[in-house]
Amino acid sequence: MHDERRFNPQHHHTLVSPQRQARWDPPRFLARLGLQQGQTVLDLGCGPGFWTIPLAELVGPTGKVWALDVSQEMLDALAARNPPPQVHPLCAKLPTIDLPDDEVDLAWGAFVYHEVEPPQRLAVELRRVTKPDGRVIILEWRPDAKHDDGPPRAHRLSPRQLAGWLREAGFGKIAQTWHDVDAYLLEAS
Repeated sequence: MHDERRFNPQHHHTLVSPQRQARWDPPRFLARLGLQQGQTVLDLGCGPGFWTIPLAELVGPTGKVWALDVSQEMLDALAARNPPPQVHPLCAKLPTIDLPDDEVDLAWGAFVYHEVEPPQRLAVELRRVTKPDGRVIILEWRPDAKHDDGPPRAHRLSPRQLAGWLREAGFGKIAQTWHDVDAYLLEAS
């Protein structure tokens, strides 16, 4: 049975479509994150690897990308794309993150936070797995978006809601670092 908040894994091909590639251009978009070779990244809700593979390129062969998804079908689609060896698939249902404390330099979540219940618990897990000097960066759909791409508006989270949960979880510095008419980027450290 498919959870109404979760993206249907049977549509995984749409997540790596040429149109989506043109819209988001992951290598260009991710360049703003300032990742370094050798860092460890967690890609929340990685799907078929739309962001995962470009993240792996940024951290290089000495880095690591934990590609977490609830769906084995999504992880199989990622594997079919032959990701580099620094990509490590992890099947888990958020908000649980089956990683040790202080494991990642950066936790990246693109269009997944709105799917998680309870969202407050995910913020706590993100604080736990992120190194003390690490960052969490969340890309989400705006509730007041101009276009209808993405989840139903009733499922979307405002930057203020998301910032509140991250602050309660112990992140001290939270800022919206980018937005357009449909989405926003929130960074916490």
